[in-house]
Amino acid sequence: MPQPLFEAYRPQSWDNVVGQDAALRQIAAVRRRGLAGRAWWIAGASGTGKTTIARLLAAEIADPLNVDEYDAGRLTDKWVEEIERGSHCYRIGEKTGLAITINEAHGLKTPVIRQLEVTLERIPSHVVWIFTTTFKGQLSLFDKTEDASPLLSRCICLTLKATGLELAFAIRAREIAQENCLDGQPLESYIGLAQACRSNMREMLNVVESGALLQT
Repeated sequence: MPQPLFEAYRPQSWDNVVGQDAALRQIAAVRRRGLAGRAWWIAGASGTGKTTIARLLAAEIADPLNVDEYDAGRLTDKWVEEIERGSHCYRIGEKTGLAITINEAHGLKTPVIRQLEVTLERIPSHVVWIFTTTFKGQLSLFDKTEDASPLLSRCICLTLKATGLELAFAIRAREIAQENCLDGQPLESYIGLAQACRSNMREMLNVVESGALLQT
C-alpha cells in the first residue's frame, strides 16, 4: 500500500530538511564533538520537523533495529531504569549505537522525570536519548512539575522555527505536488495553503494529496 505523501517524502538526509537552518547549524556544531553520549530535547509546532530531525539524529547513531521509540505517557520510573540497564551493551550492526526516542515528552510523569535526571547524567558514549514535544506541551510540563527545568538542563535543546516558514514549505509542497501530478496552482496558492495550515507540512501534504490543488 502506498505511503501517505507526508511519510513518502519525509527527509531521509539533513540536506532535505526544509526551513530549520538554525537547528541544523546547532546539530552540526555538536557533531564535531559527537552526537551520542547525550540527550536531545526537540520542541516545535506540529508539522515543522520534530519527528524528522529526531529520526535523522537517531540514524546517525544506530541502525533502524536499534532505534527504540516510547510514548512518554506510558513510561514508568522502573521502565526507565530497565532501559538504562539495557543500554550499556553495544549493538550488533553497521552502527553499534542505540537511540532511545521519547515522543510526546510533555506526558512524562514526575517520578519518571526524576529518574531521568539521574539516568541522563550517565549516558554511555554509544547511546543517545531524544525527546520530542510541542511548544504548548513543553509549557504544560513546566506548569506540571518543578523538575522540568533540571531535566532540560541535561539536554541539548533544539527549538524549531515556527514562523517565516511559508515560502520554503510552499516551494517544497509544490515540488511534491508536481512529482505526483497533483499540481495545478501557482506558487501563491501554496503560500496561502502554508498560511492556512500554520506551516504544518504534514497537513499541507494531506491537502495536496486530496487533489485540492489540481487545476479547476
